[in-house]
Amino acid sequence: GTPRAVEQARLLGHDAERIHATSGMIIRPEFYQPITVDRAEERSRLGLDPKRPTGLVLFGGHGSKAMLGIAERLAASTQLILLCGHNKALAARLRQLPQSAPRRVVEFTTDITYYMRLADFFIGKPGPGSISEAVQQGLPVIVVDNAWTMPQERYNAEWVRENGLGVVHGSYRTIDRAVTRLLARLDDFRASVGRIDNQALFEVPEILGRILAHASAPPASHDNMYRL
Repeated sequence: GTPRAVEQARLLGHDAERIHATSGMIIRPEFYQPITVDRAEERSRLGLDPKRPTGLVLFGGHGSKAMLGIAERLAASTQLILLCGHNKALAARLRQLPQSAPRRVVEFTTDITYYMRLADFFIGKPGPGSISEAVQQGLPVIVVDNAWTMPQERYNAEWVRENGLGVVHGSYRTIDRAVTRLLARLDDFRASVGRIDNQALFEVPEILGRILAHASAPPASHDNMYRL
């Protein structure tokens, strides 16, 4: 749901009345719920430092081996929550890595919002769902855009740049520099994230309602057609 998507639809020849703009993509309702957790208390309960900046690392429901490199490069400097999804082997390897900064490794969970609310920023691939969820939770993002980025995800990294929502690097090998840069401007990035107002969850039903109302409207009578 971006002005760029609207322009692409126009360039493809779609009529204006068939283009319905939204302010983002649909995400689950729980991402709109107020933040109610005590961050300091919950971080302590998970073995994390309540006062230390915390990154949430997420690569979908099965994780990614890229998370190993991220954890290794940030082991001495950055507190992390790593969500591994169904990948138990990845979770086990992450738990075995040496560390100086606190780290919490989590296997499959349906409570992504809980962990996002304990974090200060997001690290992951430029997938539209995870970026939209992170931004909705007020998290600046760190993503990578390179030759291995899927074509349908490349504009997402550009969207992050255009809107000042975080840091885009060409490789996770420079993740330590990306985190340093983000933390140096964390308040600025948070302000930019706060200006994104994704209401697609509520806009799409209204759009569908208008489409259905138009489709069910009675056609013009033959008499009227002949008079025209």
